[in-house]
Amino acid sequence: MTRLKAELRTPRKRGTLNGPRADIPGSGVCMDDKLYILLADYVPLANKGEEAIVRGIEDMLSAGRSVALGLFDNVPQITQRENLTIFPREWLFRFQGNGALSGVGRVWAQARIALQLRLGRYGPLRNLTSAPTERHRPLADFFARAHYVLVGHDGVFGVESCGIIHLAKKQGKRVGILGASTGLGNGQLYKAGLYRRALAESDFCIFRERHSCESMKQVCRHPGKLRVGPDPAFALQAAPPEAVRQMLEQYERYRQARHDRRPVVAVTVLEKGRVYAGFRPDLRGPAKQEAHAKYLAAILDRLVARHRAFLLFLPHSVEQTGSDVVAARHVLAQMKTGPDAAQIIEQDCGARLLKGLIGACDFLVGERTHALIAAVSMGTPFAALTNRQDTRTHGIIGAMCRCESRIIDMDAMSEGEAARRVGALFETKNTIRQSLGPIREELCGLIEETVRTIKKL
Repeated sequence: MTRLKAELRTPRKRGTLNGPRADIPGSGVCMDDKLYILLADYVPLANKGEEAIVRGIEDMLSAGRSVALGLFDNVPQITQRENLTIFPREWLFRFQGNGALSGVGRVWAQARIALQLRLGRYGPLRNLTSAPTERHRPLADFFARAHYVLVGHDGVFGVESCGIIHLAKKQGKRVGILGASTGLGNGQLYKAGLYRRALAESDFCIFRERHSCESMKQVCRHPGKLRVGPDPAFALQAAPPEAVRQMLEQYERYRQARHDRRPVVAVTVLEKGRVYAGFRPDLRGPAKQEAHAKYLAAILDRLVARHRAFLLFLPHSVEQTGSDVVAARHVLAQMKTGPDAAQIIEQDCGARLLKGLIGACDFLVGERTHALIAAVSMGTPFAALTNRQDTRTHGIIGAMCRCESRIIDMDAMSEGEAARRVGALFETKNTIRQSLGPIREELCGLIEETVRTIKKL
């Protein structure tokens, strides 16, 4: 039995669904050499859901080995952060993460890049295999060392991903799609051929929800090759309980709440992305922001008034254009409760610490998908807030985790109805916690299956 399964079967109030860090029998892995993993995507690490995926991949594949991870973010030069080597995004991508592109511009950019790839013109992607300058050489060196080249994490997969897969395959790399949550979508005319080749060349094609997987099967010659597996963030190891306790004990309001035996409810709120876009699509700007904050405030006020809840707002994103701290302030400003009932954590927390914080709480009210993933894998009862168009939350939390009854579609329910529904879930939190045990066990087995697929064991 792996350490992962043993840990899940150990009775305790709250545990963590960790990735399989111990060796898988028969793998023949040498424990002395470093494992190089290139996540060839744009990965904005200011969003801690992205970091949770990266660290989850590390925990899944390391098998006790030292790991070097490479990825791409908006940095001016190569940046080293612990074992992460962060390369400038523009060294590889013209489309992914290009904030200057929007609307029609994005479609034309993809179409142009797709045509160039079909003609064998790879542009910046060539930086993987041949450095044009000494400045770019570390990227080519990392690619040469890479044991695994992964693309398509989170919602990221596009025509540039297809080019990366082709170049990696030509270099004999173990390459594939891991944790994608995107389908064929619009642009089939210029995407279909490239996507078909990429799926054929990939050593593994693992999607984190069924909607995306079924969409990609439309262009795959061997659709049985594509399968659904857990988001890598499920495998993320949480920070140790002592580190979590030390962090929380900094806050006097939290200490007082625990002294008063108040239930602690973690909260993640946002003002960016598909969940926010699907809330009151008829509104824009400040009007939308205010309506969203009032909706959340009504839910949280009821928890405080009826259950003496203490609210702990967690910053799953500290991006300048979408900070959860700012969103939390807007919600708190609309609440009727006094200041002693809530604490906004404003410091930049790592993904492991955030997962540990959610595990230390009694309940979660969350708009962030990766906060919900953390809740499931830590055994923390939760209420998910989203909308009917959000295939990601419904696919991962609803379908894969069998928790559809804990998802509240804000576009289909008034704030009063939502507040009552969250209250009802809170009142059954002990039952919910017990029900998460078998789900976590099943996820554990699916994660191990993913590891065996990637490693070809």
